[in-house]
Amino acid sequence: MNKNTKKLLALSFMAIFIISTVSVAFLGGGRVATQTEKSTGLTITGTPADNYPDNKRSTFCETGLAKSNKYITEFKIPTACTQPLAITTDTFGNAWFTESNTGNLGKFDLSSKTFQEFTNAQWQKGEKSMMWGLGTAQDGNIWFTDSQHNLVWKFNPADKSYTRFTFPKSSGSEGSFPQMLLIDGKNVYINDFTGKKIGVFTTDHIGPDLGVTSISSAGNYNFTSTMVTDPAGNVWYTVWIYQQGGSLVKYDQKTGDSTQYPLPQEIQAPNGITIDSAGKLWIMDTASSFFFDFDPNNKQFTKHLTSPPPTSSYGNASGLIKTPISRPYWNHFDDKGRLWFNEQVANSLGVYDPSVQSLTEYLVPSKNPNWSDCGTLQDCGVAQVLDFAVDHNKVWFTEWVENNIGVLDSSVALPINVNVSDTAITIHRGQNVTVSLNINPQEQLTSPVSIITSDTAGLHNISTMPQEMQVIVDKSKTVKVTISADNFAITGTYKVLIGARYQDITVSKYITVTLE
Repeated sequence: MNKNTKKLLALSFMAIFIISTVSVAFLGGGRVATQTEKSTGLTITGTPADNYPDNKRSTFCETGLAKSNKYITEFKIPTACTQPLAITTDTFGNAWFTESNTGNLGKFDLSSKTFQEFTNAQWQKGEKSMMWGLGTAQDGNIWFTDSQHNLVWKFNPADKSYTRFTFPKSSGSEGSFPQMLLIDGKNVYINDFTGKKIGVFTTDHIGPDLGVTSISSAGNYNFTSTMVTDPAGNVWYTVWIYQQGGSLVKYDQKTGDSTQYPLPQEIQAPNGITIDSAGKLWIMDTASSFFFDFDPNNKQFTKHLTSPPPTSSYGNASGLIKTPISRPYWNHFDDKGRLWFNEQVANSLGVYDPSVQSLTEYLVPSKNPNWSDCGTLQDCGVAQVLDFAVDHNKVWFTEWVENNIGVLDSSVALPINVNVSDTAITIHRGQNVTVSLNINPQEQLTSPVSIITSDTAGLHNISTMPQEMQVIVDKSKTVKVTISADNFAITGTYKVLIGARYQDITVSKYITVTLE
């Protein structure tokens, strides 16, 4: 792949998933800073911050100290401007993460609250790369992807050595784009995001190359997203064209056969995919506030949604943002059967409990205003939480533009809980139904609680209207919410989300609405 083509693909990728207006500064190719550049706004610090001019450092490096709240603790990485991205945990509970602005791996020990950063001597000074995939193998070695350089790296914690391997390009393709990484036993799976394949190799392979076996992507699609394996050994992944549809693919590794299931048309950027204990697939749509489950038994998709993003995440100082979205990205189940996901532009981590139809969302303390419509607003922006890992009650995550890692403790009691009077209702066109939201304080609340609503049906089908938008909750409180169907609404089954937002926490319940 020539340099210009590689750059265009990288910019296309970032335009879809982060913010195109600043992607040039990151993906334009690293270079070594020189003293003569001081006159053009580059102060030499001897740190990775030198990869950016002075006026871009607050955008890409950090805007302040690490912050914490009752549920989340952040830790500042000792080296400036490392841009942490992928994160995972090992069997000892340590958190490992990639540093996309240094080429190094970092390790954090929660018990001692200390960092170790392991210098990658093979990394060229001034280079940068989005290093999305990271995993620990059974033998203790750590593998990670390097999309900018078409590489896969192995790190040996015993001798602190790095070994790099070229990730092979597909037949007829100009290059490769290794993105996410899944380790299942001794098998390692990597999606070639723009190369139209899944690459598979074993961790005990010995040789100068990886010995990759390719699973060719089905159909004529631009992107191949991350993958998951089911108990039968099938590989599930998505292929798609941005905003133009795609397919969920099941690949049988024993026979080599693929089965495609067309994705619902409203899925525009299906990134995260995982599987639950019942065999359902769960898919996150990064171009909206939606996530979907797919039941292989009845071949049906069901649409779910997050709450509306808090204003502090997007700002809207210009007044131009009419319908803010959360952009759910990657997803993982915990050992309690709950689905966790990161909401990139809502600056939040969400957890959905399918057993009780509830959603809890935690707002991340740090916020970088350069990535949102903040204007002069204070405490506004997003930290770019682009990856996370679940380890029992702990949820580890990275903040790509704040140079922090963080840990969420899901065992900490929530300040409120909520219940709804009805979990399923039927409504006819032109009619409305009133339901009750019951809010119960679990501690003394020091500020009002906001009522939030959202739905999967859209404005011209269903609307929800709380009796009150803000309430004081010093004891159990009931708020009436009216759900109305438009005279020309499209019949079907939809999800309505009703909940309460208190400071950094949003707690909601789902109601299944059948519109007849």
